Amino acid sequence: MISRQFTHKLKTLHSFQRSLTSIPNPQTNPKFVDSRFAPPNFETESAVVYHSIISSDEAASLIMDIEPRMKRRRYEKGHWDAVIKGYKEIEFGGFDLLNGSLDAMSRIKKILAKEYGVMNWLPCHVIDLKEDGELTAHVDSVRFSGGIVAGLSLMSPSVMRLRPDATPLDDKSSDVDNGHVDLYLPPLSLYVLSGVSRYEYTHELLPTNSIFQESMSREFNVTRGRRISIIFRDAKE
Repeated sequence: MISRQFTHKLKTLHSFQRSLTSIPNPQTNPKFVDSRFAPPNFETESAVVYHSIISSDEAASLIMDIEPRMKRRRYEKGHWDAVIKGYKEIEFGGFDLLNGSLDAMSRIKKILAKEYGVMNWLPCHVIDLKEDGELTAHVDSVRFSGGIVAGLSLMSPSVMRLRPDATPLDDKSSDVDNGHVDLYLPPLSLYVLSGVSRYEYTHELLPTNSIFQESMSREFNVTRGRRISIIFRDAKE
């Protein structure tokens, strides 16, 4: 006899699968990925940017939920791993959020589940980076997290740079350029790193007033102010 618990799990799985089929295909913007100087082993599908994945109203709801939680914390001068400076960080989620926030978070997770097969999530983290804060080159730990790292950008545009993770662990300051890929991250966008970009490339945020080359005929200056991002990571299987 099939147990009630098994039947409930089966119904939940079928409901989840039906919910995925109802999600419209998200739109990535290839103009937001500058791969002109990419190394030969770079895989274009491993670093994508979804443009306007949430609405302005949903972004406002997220900020309203995040700000009170951030007020209780001070900006940290540095982290133990020396990767980030001038930041605040909190875990974020639960059911005590505004409806707009819940809708945005749920839709992003469903899109990532549909596109990347993610089923289990680590708690989301919010990073509040000051205008003069720094996020230097690093690869996110693989001890607990799985195959993707995704970030929703709020409040300020920025440029993320990916580089091959080829420098020795004790010499991350090397100026040797073995190629790089730049991602333009405007507010409301979602970047996703998977495959080689997740495991074999470092990622960092460039300082304010960096230049992003959208095409051979168009480049523009990106002024980075205070930046809030919500980080999504899948759990390691």
